[in-house]
Amino acid sequence: MFRRLGGSSSLWKSKNPHSLEYLKYLHGVMVKNEKVSEGNRNLLVEALRAIAEILIWGDQNDSTVFDFFLERQMLSHFLAIMKQTSGSTVCVQLLQTLNILFENIRHETSLYFLLSNNHVNSIITYSFDFANEEIMAYYISFLKTLSFKLNTYTIHFFYNETSQEFPLYTEAIKFFNHSESMVRIAVRTTSLNIYRVVDDSMRKFIVSKSGRYFHEIVDLVADQAIEMDIFARSAENEASNRDRLNDMIAEHLDNMHYLNDILMIEFTDLNVLLTNSVYDRLVSPLYLASLAQLRETSSTILLSRVSSLFALSQFLLIIHNQHLIETVLTALFFGDQSDVRKLWTRTEKGPQLNTRSSDKAPPTSRLFFNCHMEALKGEPDDHSVFFSLLLIYAICNNKGVLSEVLEAAQIPCEDKSSKCDEDLLHHLTAIVENCSNPETTIRAVTLELDSLVLRRVILTSDDDDSLHKMIEAKVVKSRDEFIAQLRGSVHQNELFLEMFEDEYYQFEKETLRMSLISSDPALLLRPTNTPLSGIPFAKRLPCGNEERTRKTIQFYFHLRKFLHDLRGETEEQLPLKSSAEALVELNDCINLSNSDLLSCTIVMEKSDKLQRFLVTDQLQLILVEPDSKRMGWGVVRFVGLLQDTQLTGDPGDSRALHIVVQDVKSRSRKDMAPLLRAKFVFDDHIRCMAAKQRLSRGRKNARQFKLNLICDLLGMPKRAPLTSTSTGCLSQRSSSVSNPFRVARGCAPGSVRMMTPNYHPPAPSTPPTTSDPPNRSSSSSSGMSGIIPDDPNPRPSSQTSGGLMFDAPNVQHI
Repeated sequence: MFRRLGGSSSLWKSKNPHSLEYLKYLHGVMVKNEKVSEGNRNLLVEALRAIAEILIWGDQNDSTVFDFFLERQMLSHFLAIMKQTSGSTVCVQLLQTLNILFENIRHETSLYFLLSNNHVNSIITYSFDFANEEIMAYYISFLKTLSFKLNTYTIHFFYNETSQEFPLYTEAIKFFNHSESMVRIAVRTTSLNIYRVVDDSMRKFIVSKSGRYFHEIVDLVADQAIEMDIFARSAENEASNRDRLNDMIAEHLDNMHYLNDILMIEFTDLNVLLTNSVYDRLVSPLYLASLAQLRETSSTILLSRVSSLFALSQFLLIIHNQHLIETVLTALFFGDQSDVRKLWTRTEKGPQLNTRSSDKAPPTSRLFFNCHMEALKGEPDDHSVFFSLLLIYAICNNKGVLSEVLEAAQIPCEDKSSKCDEDLLHHLTAIVENCSNPETTIRAVTLELDSLVLRRVILTSDDDDSLHKMIEAKVVKSRDEFIAQLRGSVHQNELFLEMFEDEYYQFEKETLRMSLISSDPALLLRPTNTPLSGIPFAKRLPCGNEERTRKTIQFYFHLRKFLHDLRGETEEQLPLKSSAEALVELNDCINLSNSDLLSCTIVMEKSDKLQRFLVTDQLQLILVEPDSKRMGWGVVRFVGLLQDTQLTGDPGDSRALHIVVQDVKSRSRKDMAPLLRAKFVFDDHIRCMAAKQRLSRGRKNARQFKLNLICDLLGMPKRAPLTSTSTGCLSQRSSSVSNPFRVARGCAPGSVRMMTPNYHPPAPSTPPTTSDPPNRSSSSSSGMSGIIPDDPNPRPSSQTSGGLMFDAPNVQHI
């Protein structure tokens, strides 16, 4: 074996690589190749990798492996190789080997042996070529791995109390602002693991060495806030700018979360050091000074009011340290300009924190609170209003806030009955009043956030009936204004029904997720009104008359829900529904004896052809397949709403119609196909014309029926009675329809009812909905048990798409 130690450019491959004998062989290789050269560099890399594998195996299986490693002081060989000018390849492999080794060691005894003799600290302090990305990555990963091994016992291997040295900490924090995010994250993890170790002597050292580090971290957060503000002031609200700003916000919030993680550790002296730094270098000279626009000279750096509100909101959403929060809120609620002792100034060397000159003017009482209230006025738009509301929400939901501070400022307190500041209440209700102005610049997201804050005010003042009545009166007044604005659109705007149902679908689907909207770059940039921006409609201003109508509908839904909550009522009229028999569903069997059938060939986009019968009732377009076992019955293979059906003739074929059936889901998503898009070919042009007339008349009647339901909802007069269809009539006096078919519910294989165990149809008092189809259910007619036909031939199982049912997985199976 020893013959193989020299003269070879590769390692000898043992039959048992995980053994003491093979480690001895690798030790011999290290000894024979003490001096690193171009010829043995690859050999040493292989040896280092193999040694790590054997040590991990030995830690779990054979203690003599570690005994030999320590006896021969092999870690010192690692150190000797590292100190030579051995090139990046060997250094990378050495760091990788050490990282793997320490990450996988499980026995404490083995770990103690590895940490002895101070070799690890020598490796930490070695001057590696950190310009090499691989070396930097493995080095910082090595430090992070070591930090996870820290406890009250191992800390003494890293921290030397006599010489006051702690290289694991002092070397790690040098890279806190590295250009690579992976390195920055590793530094944060390493420092947090160190802060969690409870050792009095070590903690005194940490406090003595962290002052400058905390200043640099806080100054970095301030610099990031300044850069975001500069960018947000000048950038257009378009996709590429939002992406760039989103990255800036994410990095800013990462540092804020890091500060909060430090404050959450029970390390009192360190927390005092950090809270003082945060308040003196960030909150007071930048956030509060910018909120009040305390400009001393032309070189004073101030954020815009919107950016200062954004920064304060994020601060209070993330930081929960009670002492720091109390200090910040005391200044915000009751402070004046004397609380700002320093200001950030622009110099040739960059932003610099300078002491503020003495203020000759008398202090303004509650300066920052009044500036906060001023921002709630919303001039010329709701940009500052949104972030002012967000700040109130953050204050009310911060776990570190003392109720005594909120009570003193008359801010609603959780679980306590308290008064609300008159100015604050006035501005909150003014938003509800102003949103009914046709020219308002308030966005739906702002109104929704205002409603959340007002709900809190109401919940914390249950005993104040006059307050409740005042808020209710303002909400009712604005709601009635919206109804008045919609009166002219219900019957005059051809797309009003689609707008109404689409907006209600979005209203129910999209809940306000504070974690998303609080840091949304689209909201931090200046509000825009162009649909081309790609911003959801609720977060931008309307463009054109159609979008103004949509915005009015959105606002109506928000205030309607708010009013229901205020009165303790439940919604009974939305989504729009008919209080009658259930609509026909996929795989229902229907008696066709009293139905007008039109035979047609369905030609799909892929040229697939299917033979079906077209049937219509008062609200639905139905395609059925005759039941081969029972004469006069058919199985429903497709159902769509007539109100959402569009049809056009085929200029090249008088027997054909092109039919598209949509629903609210397919309309809400641009990438979603309609429920049905097909060419219907009839036997002759007479039958084609009859189908076109029937579908057109049915569509008109179905839409008018729905519009009359909206009129009932809004308290408006309805149109004249509807004309009857060939299959029944729509009732003008009530929101009910009569189903002309005798329906055997779910008798076909794959039926929704057959697939649901213990299916019980809902009672007539829970009517089916046609505007929210996914929750739609139906009830069977009484006395149907004796006429249900046998199941037809088995079909593939069905699924629901957009609430209207068709065979899965492709629409061709209609």
